Amino acid sequence: MKIVKAGIGVLALVVSTGAIAEGAYWGGVAGITDFDFKGVDNPLNLGLRAGYVRASGFGVEGEYTSSLLSGETEAYGRNVDVDIRTLATYATYRTEGDWYLKGRLGLLYEDVSVGSESSDDLGVSLGAGIGYSLNEIYHLELEYTVLEKDVSYWSGGFSLRF
Repeated sequence: MKIVKAGIGVLALVVSTGAIAEGAYWGGVAGITDFDFKGVDNPLNLGLRAGYVRASGFGVEGEYTSSLLSGETEAYGRNVDVDIRTLATYATYRTEGDWYLKGRLGLLYEDVSVGSESSDDLGVSLGAGIGYSLNEIYHLELEYTVLEKDVSYWSGGFSLRF
């Protein structure tokens, strides 16, 4: 609940009255999934993102990521791979300007595999980041997203607006 309250605070903090170019976008994202557990080497995830932003700054976004390079941990005396796949839908808000702040809050499905064992979960996800508009079409973003209590995603993305 503290995470949700903090996310609402971040979204309220970045609210701006300026106008933003409205439209759809799609792009790619890559980053490290950070498991806050001792002895886990974190996987590198790669994904796709698509969304729509309104002139008010509010929007929606969908994102899918999957481990490109597995992490590793020790289980039962042997090293095993650690992988994660995520599928999420977010409500988003971004501020006006070439440099902008972005917040997102949504629903996330995750499937975590450790060796031959797998577990999935559905829950609330919260993220915040900073972006830079290279021009009206190309955008770069750096984000931090909480996937669950002990798992987060540090990512960089590139998107095209059309």
